[in-house]
Amino acid sequence: MEQLLAALILRGEAFYEPSKQTRVVMLLWRTVDEWAEVLHSWVCTKPTRLLELCALTPPWQAVSTGQLNTILTLYEVQYPELPSELSDIPTTLLRRAIDVLRKTNRAQIIESAEGGGVRFFGGG
Repeated sequence: MEQLLAALILRGEAFYEPSKQTRVVMLLWRTVDEWAEVLHSWVCTKPTRLLELCALTPPWQAVSTGQLNTILTLYEVQYPELPSELSDIPTTLLRRAIDVLRKTNRAQIIESAEGGGVRFFGGG
């Protein structure tokens, strides 16, 4: 079992949560980098006909928001008004995806006493 988990972690398909222990693992069906791309795509592209798109979009598929340069709370990403692939994403995974985008200058983490937020930028 340990070898299997080590292989999954090495391929980016799992990570220890919390990170400073080796007993609990979060398994991923997308890598953190892939989740970062889903997140950035969700924020970047504003649909032209939102009502039609919502009627045709399965609840598991991301509906883009077109909110570049807008500060969003983590809650707004995790629990959007319209269901998306990011709905209910675990905070740890969301923060890791944001960190990937931050390293590529496509996101900025905003910390405040009221809670965390993130601002997304174009590019890629």
